[in-house]
Amino acid sequence: MTDGRTLSLPAPDAARPRKVLLVDDDALARRLLAASLRAAGFDVSAVASGAEALAAIESAPPEVLVLDFEMPELDGAEICRRLRASDRTALNQLPVIMLTGHSGEADEIACLTAGANDFVTKPVSRAALVARLETQLRLGAMSAALHAQNSEMALWREAQEADLAVARTTQQAIVVAAPPEVDGWSVEAIYQPLIQIGGDVYGWRQLDRGVWLFWVADATGHGVAAALFTTLVALLFNSASAGSKTARGILTRVNAEFCSVMRGRSLMTACCAVIKEDGHVSFAGAGHPALLIRRRAGSVEALRSINTMIGIDPEMQVGESETTLAPGDVALLYTDGLFGLKSASEERFTSETVAEVFAQTGGSGDLLPRLIAQLVERAGAQPFDDDVAAIALRREEP
Repeated sequence: MTDGRTLSLPAPDAARPRKVLLVDDDALARRLLAASLRAAGFDVSAVASGAEALAAIESAPPEVLVLDFEMPELDGAEICRRLRASDRTALNQLPVIMLTGHSGEADEIACLTAGANDFVTKPVSRAALVARLETQLRLGAMSAALHAQNSEMALWREAQEADLAVARTTQQAIVVAAPPEVDGWSVEAIYQPLIQIGGDVYGWRQLDRGVWLFWVADATGHGVAAALFTTLVALLFNSASAGSKTARGILTRVNAEFCSVMRGRSLMTACCAVIKEDGHVSFAGAGHPALLIRRRAGSVEALRSINTMIGIDPEMQVGESETTLAPGDVALLYTDGLFGLKSASEERFTSETVAEVFAQTGGSGDLLPRLIAQLVERAGAQPFDDDVAAIALRREEP
């Protein structure tokens, strides 16, 4: 199962005689029927009463039980009910073929109600009984194969859940951290994966006194692979920021290293902003949503990504945009999951939708939760269909 293949359902092993227990209080009928089944290739044990049958089944369960319906003391129906009530799988799942001397519908229903898998009317046709035995043996083989498959699937799922738990812990160590304290700025961050593990990631790093880097990236997919991917991206941004102090230089290095590692096998969108204590912001993006800036008066500006996605061209010349935030202005870096919603009329949200709602989201604290709440309200309370990651940077009042 772990290699993606399906299990075939085996037929009974024709090379091995299959064990059948025959129960009939009529000695002659029992002897003749046992001889007939042995001639057909079955390994037959025969007993004369219900008590003997239960003892034999308890000590060595057969593969099929052929059981007379009408017997003194313990009849076939009572034996069958006791088997079905057992807490042992070998007993409560034991295939039972009932032999009945009547062909009426009431007797057929009585056999099946008692828990029999099938029935044969007396006088017993050898061909009919053999056909029913072979059918029950095939069904038993299928049941065993399905049980094995389910057990393997359970083990596979347990292993997957363990991997997810480790990946989730790893990713939380990267993206779920308290925002840093930055002189002259207030910082908010939010991360909402669609499932346990997402493909979005963000981070920050102090570059110099009063100078900070903030970055956001969006990898394809979810799950363990995405968690490993986001770990790589975090390492690349940390490494790149050690060798450059500009948004352009950092994103250029990230792209070159990403191309070197992935060699065109994967792509991602990413952006970064370098902010200074005096409000200066430089921004570089690669296939990523624009950096949104909400001025104190309520207008929204967009610094758009100039470059294509990370991972396409190792020689990509990254462009950069610059602006200055006045006290009270807010910059928003986010992944496209923030507009992963639909309106009541089933129209997809766009980056323009985010900009409109961002313009209306006032106040000085908890901006991101309020922004998300307003987007969800506009979508008629429908959930996001992608990971969401965002960082809000507010220039503080002096």
